[in-house]
Amino acid sequence: MNEFSYSNLKDEWKRIDQALIPPDLFVSMPQPECKGLTLLTDVMINATVCKLGPRVGLITAPYSDDIEIVLDVAETIERRLSAPWNGFWNNEWDRNRGLEGDRHLETWVRNSKTGAITRVCITATGEGYVPAIDDCVSFVLWAEAGFPHPPSTLDDRISFIRDPEHYETEKTERRLAREEAQRAELQRQDVVKGKSLAHHKALLELELECRRVRNLSWHELIAEHESADPPTDAISSALYDLRVSLLSMPAPGHPIGQH
Repeated sequence: MNEFSYSNLKDEWKRIDQALIPPDLFVSMPQPECKGLTLLTDVMINATVCKLGPRVGLITAPYSDDIEIVLDVAETIERRLSAPWNGFWNNEWDRNRGLEGDRHLETWVRNSKTGAITRVCITATGEGYVPAIDDCVSFVLWAEAGFPHPPSTLDDRISFIRDPEHYETEKTERRLAREEAQRAELQRQDVVKGKSLAHHKALLELELECRRVRNLSWHELIAEHESADPPTDAISSALYDLRVSLLSMPAPGHPIGQH
């Protein structure tokens, strides 16, 4: 019985291996990817959500009643292996340029009711080199946990694949709303800027007028004050108060306290 069970498990392990990695890719995978395949196969044997297929190299996980997320394991590995650094550092300069940053998973969103499919950008997080197949393991564990905290890119593509026409309408409406908000903000800034310029202009005008009034002779000051209209704004009020203040002082040549 034990031998039969072990034989079944061995056959199942081989079947999953072959379903995950095409033969031509398997023979070209470096040791870190091959080592990771053992873990991925083990995870898939015990998976209750993720399924193999629909073709070799793919893993499919249901996201909801109408949405499936498809991970292309083979293409993810091939893409990582085709990167300039090929998973290994040529020198410290390559490391400092951040060439390890591309941890993109080849993933798709599929509408199980309509068959429509679209690519979605999902990237693994973290720094340093990580074999592509290790990121595939993380994807399976994430799917098995129910896709907690999905990225905004996934939500966006799901909205699109569910109802492309409605999605485009909403997208257009959001764009128009953003443009309207931007126009309103520019108008607000123009108003603030205009008020600021007007304020500075008024201050400069008041300063120049005050300087002119202080330079008037006594008789000129009296004549201007008597001929001036009642104050109607901040500048005319300030000049009125200034003239009153200057006229309240003793006339030139008259000592304080004497008339």
